[in-house]
Amino acid sequence: MSQANETVSGDDVSSVRYNWRFIGLMATPLRWALAWIFFSALWRRAVLVPDKLDPSSHAYVGFKFNHFLPHALWIKGMIAFLITHETTLYVFLIIFTIIEALVGLSLAFGLFTRLGGIGATCLAWGILMGAGWLGSTCIDEWQIGTMGIAGGLLLFLSGSGPWSLDSWWQKKWPHLAEKGWLRFFSSGPLGHGRMSRGIKSLAFILALFAIGWSLFTNQAFQGGVWGKLHNPSKKPHFVIPETELANNGQMKLTLYRTNGPDSYGAFIVRVDVTDQSGNVVEAFDAKNLSSVTGSDIENRYLVKLHPGPYGLEAPLGSYATVLLKPDSALALTPGEYSVTVHDVSGEKWSAKTRVP
Repeated sequence: MSQANETVSGDDVSSVRYNWRFIGLMATPLRWALAWIFFSALWRRAVLVPDKLDPSSHAYVGFKFNHFLPHALWIKGMIAFLITHETTLYVFLIIFTIIEALVGLSLAFGLFTRLGGIGATCLAWGILMGAGWLGSTCIDEWQIGTMGIAGGLLLFLSGSGPWSLDSWWQKKWPHLAEKGWLRFFSSGPLGHGRMSRGIKSLAFILALFAIGWSLFTNQAFQGGVWGKLHNPSKKPHFVIPETELANNGQMKLTLYRTNGPDSYGAFIVRVDVTDQSGNVVEAFDAKNLSSVTGSDIENRYLVKLHPGPYGLEAPLGSYATVLLKPDSALALTPGEYSVTVHDVSGEKWSAKTRVP
């Protein structure tokens, strides 16, 4: 191809710039909506409800990370580390909140818009992988995460239009606007002429990524693509990782609440011990459970299982070992027993144990 054919005329360059400004203009509603979604994190935590950043408050946002843990994808190890290292968690939450605010401001004012779009995509990905399974009435966390990823990718491709600081500084310093690497992080043409094929390919790849990640997480969290649809946030569920039963009737019971709404705890109102014939040899009722003292509960995570007026209350994500003591000493014969935990909703979960 000759040099003359490769040359782009001034009119062509102006047309390309106009087209990109028009694309950025059309993306303005999405840009402003995403801006508030991310900036509002700082607004909520620092202005409206400062207790959200107070580790001693019940409103502390750190508890949400603990709620994410049971079904988080790929970042479960990071979440477990943070909620067991409370100072590190606090610093992380401060930094995360500042980053959310900076991404929001970038998108709101259209300053380095494409960088803001990348930031929005990364933040939404993290939220999706941690909290995408939550939502007792609607799969709202999954929807927020997937649409945040798609919206961030779109803003990375489009940049911002005339109502932006990117547009202002590019007009004021046009020589800077000619630098391709600077446009890559701000706004304006990503390419023209032969480079437009590369932009089409990039847009196609990012579109595949957005829909692919949406389908993958929808299936992983809710079985929403094929098989049986399920919602782990609707009903409480407990895992019983370990039990230790002594012949005098004392029992160490480890409980991990993995399912159900994150807005309130599950309520354990009865724990039965049965022998191999199905006979109840020991029963801890609501009165026994509500009288358990704090020294008899070993909590491992930030949210804590604790006694309540009607038994044991277990927030979502709590993992604790409880020492249960009978009113009077028993004499259980060695062998295998079953332990059954009863929730106030009528749900129950069982595990095997042995008296040595």
